[in-house]
Amino acid sequence: MDQLTGPWLILGGYAAGLGLLLLGSRFDGRRPTATALCYTASGVALSETSLYWLSAGTRSDVPGVLWVAFPLVIAGLTAWRAYRQKTWTRRVGGADRATFGVLPSRGIAVGHDSPADAVAATVELDHHGYRLLGLEYSLGPSGEPGLHGVAKNASLVDGHYAMVQLRTPLVPSLVITPLSGAFEPERFTPLEDARITRNVIGSLKPDAQLRRFETGTEFDRQCTIMTSDPDFAAAVLTPEVLELFTGDPWFRVREVAFHGGSLWATEAGTLTEERLFITSRRLALLAAAVPAECWGDDTLVTSADTSEASWVGKRSLTAVIRTPLNRRREAASRQALTAPSLLARSVVALALLLPGLSVAGNAVAALTGLAPEVRLTVTGSLDSTAGDGCSTCGHGELVNGTYSYDGAEYEVSQMSWMSFAALPKRGDVVDVARGPLWWHPLIERTDTAVFLLLYGLAPLLTGAALARATYLPRPRKTKTPSVA
Repeated sequence: MDQLTGPWLILGGYAAGLGLLLLGSRFDGRRPTATALCYTASGVALSETSLYWLSAGTRSDVPGVLWVAFPLVIAGLTAWRAYRQKTWTRRVGGADRATFGVLPSRGIAVGHDSPADAVAATVELDHHGYRLLGLEYSLGPSGEPGLHGVAKNASLVDGHYAMVQLRTPLVPSLVITPLSGAFEPERFTPLEDARITRNVIGSLKPDAQLRRFETGTEFDRQCTIMTSDPDFAAAVLTPEVLELFTGDPWFRVREVAFHGGSLWATEAGTLTEERLFITSRRLALLAAAVPAECWGDDTLVTSADTSEASWVGKRSLTAVIRTPLNRRREAASRQALTAPSLLARSVVALALLLPGLSVAGNAVAALTGLAPEVRLTVTGSLDSTAGDGCSTCGHGELVNGTYSYDGAEYEVSQMSWMSFAALPKRGDVVDVARGPLWWHPLIERTDTAVFLLLYGLAPLLTGAALARATYLPRPRKTKTPSVA
């Protein structure tokens, strides 16, 4: 019965979830209660349909356990993150209000003493002779009035941005925006391009009249330069500053702005202690590279020590683990990894490597004769493709049986018969190889072993390539802009 109704239940569940989502977007802004009910029902329908599909497809209770554990883990991480956010801002001794710089107002950077949108977190402090300001804000409904329905809810979930500012003398406005795919047009860099897009979308735009400026170098193809004073832009963008932007991977994915007595950069994500100090250090390096005459009559006292060890100070355990890795990545002109990014990459790599290693390893053991041979006594077989009626129709050729290994009896249930050899019948005794690696599959013949080897190499090689790109990246050649 499930074989007949299952596909229709899955199709109907997703259709109902999508319909409720669209219905909720129609009510959004007019009937809050109906909107909330529709969105809630849509989430339930989509999640329960996915759970049924996974459970039915794998014939296992593991998806159900993961479905329950996942929201609990997310809730725990959220609570822990909120606790860490409060503790580190108290520990650094910063103030919770801005006395300089800019604040967000509907996507525009306005003065700190002007009416502005509410921010999720604010911390201001002195560090190595600089005055620093960290903000966390959201592109929610107040920041993006044009967002409605699904887009508005998506922005509330994944629309948080961390903005770090360094106080400077009051100078003309200058915004330097990296362009996607411009630094290495000969390479496919989707992750870096996505990072540029996310960071630029959330960056605040100066409340000033800006116009395009060009340096006359290769840098014009890599970044867009907007300024309120072309003479100031020409004075700031010296070969040393251009080399900093093109040679340091950190600057290649973030928009940097001078405006309102502040030098700032914005990054997608929440404001953390590590992000505050790492970003402010890069801004200090940039401020030190800018010619002193650009600051006008005022002076900007720059710190003589901008080394990472002295600037960032105390690190978390994850940062201690990532520091050598990120140094190696930056030396290879690759983007540094945050803790969530490194965790996600590692989990995906392991999810590919472990199954691939198991499948390919068992296949190699069978081909080389290292896998022990056992005698499988067939207790039943089924060729569902030939029209044998049963509740497991659609799974191909299946075999049930028993075998002895190392003094223990094992039972095999619904083993897929992948060999080109004839499907054994009940009562037949078949010599098969038992894979030495978990899950110890039974491999019927050489053709099956070859198929499993090819099948296992795909995730194995993909996982190895991802691990290599993450932990042992190859150096990239970066071009230094030439002055015309």
